[in-house]
Amino acid sequence: MATLRDVLKNTESTLYQEIAYSLDEAKLEARFILEYVLKINQKEIIQENDRILNEKDQAQIQSLTEKRISGTPLPYVLGEWSFYGKTFKVNRNVLIPRADTEILIEKALSKINIRDTFHVLDLGCGTGMIGMTLALERPLSKITLIDQSEDALKNTRDNQALHEVSNVAIQKSDWFSALAKTKFDVIVSNPPYLEENDPHLSKGLEYEPIDALVSGPMGMKAIQHIIENAKNHMNRDGWLFVEHGYNQAKMVTDLFEKNDYQHIENAKDIHGIDRVTFGQYSIV
Repeated sequence: MATLRDVLKNTESTLYQEIAYSLDEAKLEARFILEYVLKINQKEIIQENDRILNEKDQAQIQSLTEKRISGTPLPYVLGEWSFYGKTFKVNRNVLIPRADTEILIEKALSKINIRDTFHVLDLGCGTGMIGMTLALERPLSKITLIDQSEDALKNTRDNQALHEVSNVAIQKSDWFSALAKTKFDVIVSNPPYLEENDPHLSKGLEYEPIDALVSGPMGMKAIQHIIENAKNHMNRDGWLFVEHGYNQAKMVTDLFEKNDYQHIENAKDIHGIDRVTFGQYSIV
């Protein structure tokens, strides 16, 4: 018989030895695996550490641990991940939610009052975590989520069902191509922004969809397209928010200025890196 404490310690040790992360990271991932399998939270893990685990649960914990040590990122192993305090379904057709993107949510919410009935566009929605979060936080606004990938849109619809979100519309579009003359009060996007030779592609990102990561020379192709075309789909005084790479803030800011956006700002992520640039478009 194995207790929860025994299995947790064994999982921590296995992850630490096989993946060579820090012990703290191994402990965190081990806890996530047990929380997922046992359907309990961190507090319950502590309270129930003498609980005897059945063979089925032990086997599932071992199976997930083996997938993790094979190199598969933990969110793909679990099929879900947390973002802005909510859990979203995730698979290898979409990018893994990251805390760096939460600043995009915070800045967009700062321009959408809880009583506003804005029309918001989430460009390249992937999991749908950005648009769904905005929809949940601003229930009177309508959020349109688009992506060119049917697989990504299926993941988005799964998350819509998971969170029972009613104030969203989901459709397939290659950026603005299927939107005709539709206009929005706020446009948000976390587009591809890596170069093809970016070293991160072979160090931690190799399991994620390449089309959602890479975008032309200097990683700026999608960003440039969005900034240049968003203004044609914005209501007067609308706002555009774009996430970008750690070294792209100046290039992105220059594009905002070149395309006549005003009140342009950069916002830093949790690591103190300029991660989001946003501006207002007043010319219609």
